Amino acid sequence: MKTHGILALALAALASSALADGPQAGPLTLGQTIEAVVAHYPTIDGAQAAVDAARARATQAGSARLPQVTGQAGYTFNSLRPYVAIAIPGLKAGALYTSVQDAYGASVTARQLLTDFGRTDALVDMARSGQIAAQDALDGVRHQLGYQAIQSFYGVLLLRNSADVAREEITALEEALRIAQRKFDAGSATKFDVLTTQVRLANARNHLTDTLAALDKQENGLRQLLGWEPGSRIELSGDFDAGAPAMAEATAIAEGLLNRPEMRVARDDEQTARLRLDSADKGNRPTVSAQVTGGVENGVVPYLYDNRGYVSAGLALQVPIFTGRRIQGERLEAGAGVRSAQAREKELGDTITNEVADAYSDLNAARSRLSTADTLVDEATEALSLARTRYANGVITNFELLDAQSSLRSAELSRLQARYDCVLARQSVARAAGVAPQP
Repeated sequence: MKTHGILALALAALASSALADGPQAGPLTLGQTIEAVVAHYPTIDGAQAAVDAARARATQAGSARLPQVTGQAGYTFNSLRPYVAIAIPGLKAGALYTSVQDAYGASVTARQLLTDFGRTDALVDMARSGQIAAQDALDGVRHQLGYQAIQSFYGVLLLRNSADVAREEITALEEALRIAQRKFDAGSATKFDVLTTQVRLANARNHLTDTLAALDKQENGLRQLLGWEPGSRIELSGDFDAGAPAMAEATAIAEGLLNRPEMRVARDDEQTARLRLDSADKGNRPTVSAQVTGGVENGVVPYLYDNRGYVSAGLALQVPIFTGRRIQGERLEAGAGVRSAQAREKELGDTITNEVADAYSDLNAARSRLSTADTLVDEATEALSLARTRYANGVITNFELLDAQSSLRSAELSRLQARYDCVLARQSVARAAGVAPQP
């Protein structure tokens, strides 16, 4: 069972990597699009690098708790050697040297901080808070890219469907033109009918050209998000799901104030500022450390030319007496940082509340427009059917028939736009509430 699980994870990783490398054999779903964009977009790498840097700063801050070991070695040549001359009657004169001409030594020193009365702990806590803020910022980038992918995905679907409606209108107008031309040749229609149909056909073709140009731009944006080569074929699988959000507006506001990445980052910034203030308060506390040095050297009286090993140990107490108002400045800066973070939280809270309310307002309006558009399409379809019958019986003109066809296409486009607006409004509610991007 464990082997199967590992194999499944490996296949999933390969599939995710393949999505970023290029187009797939099958169409992309919305979920696959979000996954590919969030997993591989360059901005994610930059945000992840910020997390790694923050983690490294936390490691640096905690290094003061660990032993600090240094090694050193040296060599000294001294041409001046102090000595004491010795003269004993009957013996050769001699000298007593107090140093050697070639001195060398090597030693290793270990230093351990015993206590600084919480100053290092405050620095470590502040660095870890910065790491949490960087991680929340990374989540915020993922949210932003995910919802950007959703908007781009549905934008492509909207324009493709709009192009299909435009093509249907062109086909209908081409058929109407063929009939009008045939009737004109038979003398049962006027030149005005033919010209009117030609003008409408030209406008429909121009509209299709504009729609295809907008579609090309939208697809280029989606390719950029996916990391695909320009011109790569994009196949999408999805539809406009205009379902209502699962939470009430008040719940969405509460969730947004709690879970929005921007709000989490703001709270992290306030916490970091408070820890910076705590660190500043502890900046003038004394430190107590122990040090041990061991090594070997020559030139030690009375064994000048022997290599002698030695060990020395001691305790050190360092007490700041005057820091030039540095601590006071750090306290003022940290206090200002706390106030700034609190103001940012207040501003974000108001913004999130308004965004949730606006998203629900947009959703309700879009759903209302969709209901009206459904009715309008049904009515326009029935009107076109009647117009065709009346036109075949010679009751109405070609111009009136074209109006009925145009009304149906406009109703279909309105319904398509309303469905698109419903989907984006529902996603806007989820985004404002801090919900992770999802299909």
